[in-house]
Amino acid sequence: MKTTNFKLKYYLMLVIDIFDDFNHIEEAKNFLEMSLKSGVNIIQFRDNKSNKFQEKFDMINNLKINFPKSKLIVNSDIKLAKESLADGIHIKESNWNKDSVNLSKDFIIGKSVHYHNIKNSKSTINPNYVIFGTIFKSKTHPKIHPIGVNKFTELKKTYKSPVIAIGGINERNTKLVVNSGANGVAIKSGIIKNKDPEKAIIQIKKILLK
Repeated sequence: MKTTNFKLKYYLMLVIDIFDDFNHIEEAKNFLEMSLKSGVNIIQFRDNKSNKFQEKFDMINNLKINFPKSKLIVNSDIKLAKESLADGIHIKESNWNKDSVNLSKDFIIGKSVHYHNIKNSKSTINPNYVIFGTIFKSKTHPKIHPIGVNKFTELKKTYKSPVIAIGGINERNTKLVVNSGANGVAIKSGIIKNKDPEKAIIQIKKILLK
């Protein structure tokens, strides 16, 4: 299956769990709108709460209508991705062969890849982008040992898709990450927990565009 093209000027992904990261849906909506206005151009919705389908559906559709150039990606929930205005789906490495086979060719399909499994993770279906990490120590996954910034060249021997680094990334280390070979960054705590998230997003975008 040939998947849709996914070439952007830069790749700045905000990873979000709406119902864990914010106290209420309106707070999440305001934060996401600020993020898109400031320079985030990809949002990955990582919530797995099945009883919140309608809230997530409405959030995605409203954001896509108001920010049509943004790329909205749903993590794992194929039903939500297909029925909403989402641009694509992000699939865990362990579920790749099962979940990637019956998706629309118009979908953006992302894949998580872990360093220890690079050589065994290639399949006949090529992802539009690869998320690779954990690069630095991460508050989201504190027990995972970080791999550092020296593995991108090895990954790119297997994947020709854009490589988006994840794990402990913020405005202070983004330059090191992209100079080491990443095409972009995926950030959660580095933006959501930042004292000045708007300023951080603007700084990261500026680095990615250099």
